[in-house]
Amino acid sequence: MSEIRTPPVTAVLFEDRDDFFRSDIAGSIHIARHEDDPKEVSFWYRCPCGCGAKAPLSAGDGYKPVDGPSWTWNGSTTAPTLTPSVHHVGHWHGWLTDGVWKSC
Repeated sequence: MSEIRTPPVTAVLFEDRDDFFRSDIAGSIHIARHEDDPKEVSFWYRCPCGCGAKAPLSAGDGYKPVDGPSWTWNGSTTAPTLTPSVHHVGHWHGWLTDGVWKSC
């Protein structure tokens, strides 16, 4: 399967977890803070390509958690940025920068 390239997709924030899981908006996100460390989050996203796949990323607010694959999040809910890039291997690969998903 070749990787899908998309035009830029604006990330839509869902504050409510259940609303996020009921939605089918490509590129939508939900940020769940960890109870034991509020600066560490589960950064849920729906694939920007529109396929409907959703997945969590382990991210830190201003830092990259050390356990396993993880991302640095800029802490913004209105213009979120994740580093490094997000890669669904063999499917979609790109960046979330200033609230917009962009294919590599």
